[in-house]
Amino acid sequence: MTNIYCVTHKPIELPAIPGLHALQVGDLEQSFADYRDNDACSIADKNPTWSENTGFYWVWKNRRAESVGFCHYRRFLLPELLKERLQDQLESPYDESSGKGMRNYASGFRVAQAALFDELARCGDAYQQAFGGLLEQADIILPKANQLPPGGFLGQYTVAHPAWPFFEMLALLSKQDNRLARSAYEFFAFHKTAHWNNLFVTRWELFDRYCDFLFPLLFELEKKISLPADPYQQRVFAFLSERLLNFWIWKENLTTLEIDWCMTEAIDEGSEAHQRKTRKK
Repeated sequence: MTNIYCVTHKPIELPAIPGLHALQVGDLEQSFADYRDNDACSIADKNPTWSENTGFYWVWKNRRAESVGFCHYRRFLLPELLKERLQDQLESPYDESSGKGMRNYASGFRVAQAALFDELARCGDAYQQAFGGLLEQADIILPKANQLPPGGFLGQYTVAHPAWPFFEMLALLSKQDNRLARSAYEFFAFHKTAHWNNLFVTRWELFDRYCDFLFPLLFELEKKISLPADPYQQRVFAFLSERLLNFWIWKENLTTLEIDWCMTEAIDEGSEAHQRKTRKK
């Protein structure tokens, strides 16, 4: 069975279907989800700077399944059976011909949450079964990629965020395995596409391997860098983990399958600079 965890920091009423679970992150007093990441083996106190990674860590340490995946309270993967049900209600967030909209979300769709949840409920058990079938075709299921600007991940990150944590991350990768030094730099500087938002589904053994790679690196990085003053930029470990997921998939030479994805909350054009990709000077 595939367990999909919807990571959320605020109340959300997911449809009650097999394999879809709300996972509350952060150390809030109020409980409103199926599971909380402050239970048992936990790093929930890091959520303000680690974001969804505290949920990943909790699932890694406290749950087991044949395969596992993650969505967010406002971002969901769309297997074909769900996309077909929503076809008439999906909107593109970016118009290529006019250049209007949110370029950084161009690979996805916008849809009303109520419409999405209604169709999820109608899918029932077929939703998680769809991911099981897709995992017979590839190692990991990802949202459709977006094009990176010239300079790849490195150039994009240094425009969107303070640069020093990224270079500290590169140094730690090199220290971890000296053979990674050149390949990591080349990947981050020249790779042309990115899978954003930490959305994925994979077999448990691969998730376990990814966490074995990711968390020691983030724990060490936490010791090396000071947090930026800007509260948004303090989510540095979440931003870096998005890039590290892409790198790890490439490093491990995993087979990938891209599917559609959607967001359920409107993000206006003026706020795009605050959505991690284009930092205001």
